[in-house]
Amino acid sequence: MRYPIRLTVGLFIYVALASNAWALWHSETQGIMGTEISVTLWDENPEQAKLAITSIMTEMERINQLLSPYIETSELARVNRDAATAPQKISEEFYWLIHHSLRVSALSGGAFDITFASVGWRYDYRAHQQPQENEIKDLLPAINYRLIVLDEKTRSVFFKHKNVRIDLGGIAKGYAVDNAIKILRAMGVEHASVSAGGDSYLLGDRQGRPWVVGIKNPRAEDPAAKAAIRIPLTDTAVSTSGDYERYFIDEHTGERVHHILNPKTGKSASEVTSVTILAPRGLDSDPLSTTVFVLGVEKGLELVNSLQGVDGIIIDRQGKVHYSAGLAPPEAAAAD
Repeated sequence: MRYPIRLTVGLFIYVALASNAWALWHSETQGIMGTEISVTLWDENPEQAKLAITSIMTEMERINQLLSPYIETSELARVNRDAATAPQKISEEFYWLIHHSLRVSALSGGAFDITFASVGWRYDYRAHQQPQENEIKDLLPAINYRLIVLDEKTRSVFFKHKNVRIDLGGIAKGYAVDNAIKILRAMGVEHASVSAGGDSYLLGDRQGRPWVVGIKNPRAEDPAAKAAIRIPLTDTAVSTSGDYERYFIDEHTGERVHHILNPKTGKSASEVTSVTILAPRGLDSDPLSTTVFVLGVEKGLELVNSLQGVDGIIIDRQGKVHYSAGLAPPEAAAAD
């Protein structure tokens, strides 16, 4: 359920929590999938709550072991090593995730493309390193989702170019959050929030009041002055893609080099600074936030407005906030 949006102060993507019965809320945060996994849920049985949280963290680590490009034994790492040489038989789950990713690629005209990793693996944001122009030029032909061949009969994947690599980082966390919510529902939990970095799902409400997610101002340097948009939500997946998490400033050009690459250029997308997508499931909100970031304001909103049950908020490079047709901007909300 969606509520009117209003401006307030916030530091990061978060879920506000309040209750007169704090003892019945249970929370835990762990570092998995290269990000923070946070779970908050309501349960009158502490042991049941502990079991639910443990089950979620176990599922997150299982997906990490399946899809991490940095774990040599992961299925994704094996495919990246061998799929350009011969078709690789893969699990049904991995096959389905690649298939869904290709559908998003087709829907977005290639703005979302898991083969971005063909160039993306040459970036090291912690070390402030990026590929040279000639290296990008050599690897860029391998960024093309049409080079991925799936065979449903053999349940295999093949890369039609020797330099193709894939990375499901733009969909894996949303998928993991969806799985966590399925676990909670199966255990009878009705009020919870699950977050994996910028991807969250708000299950039910927080005992009669909506959950609140804050979108931070990507450029505010003073933490006390970071204006954010607060979105009251229930039973909704929300994903934010921003250029402020994994980035460095090029010392020669002064440009921000971040992890959201434009598949057409192999370089950081630069038209917007933040995109937040609201959708029925994380499997949609996660890749769409990346997609809209690459497409920019005009084409991004056009795509969002064409999708049923999906809304978006875009902050452009000038700091202006743009809303999809289904969301009321703060001015309209204040007039109600």
